Amino acid sequence: MESKYLDFIKEIVPNRKTPLVHVMNKSTTYLGTICFYPAWRKFVFNPESDIVFDTSCLSDIIAEINELQHEWKESLKNELKR
Repeated sequence: MESKYLDFIKEIVPNRKTPLVHVMNKSTTYLGTICFYPAWRKFVFNPESDIVFDTSCLSDIIAEINELQHEWKESLKNELKR
């Protein structure tokens, strides 16, 4: 997803079923991580402490989470078809 203010950097971690997505602003300040939370079976955003967001940034983070969630659900459907 393209964002005006944020960069989303996807990391594929060995032995992990879902990616980590590092969220940074355009001036490369680390803001937090989007990761899969197994108890809820959803992706969540885990922000660094003392970080402030406006609605535009939060909307972009939500859009990225929704995209990851959709990709994850599609991968489950594909596994069931095998």
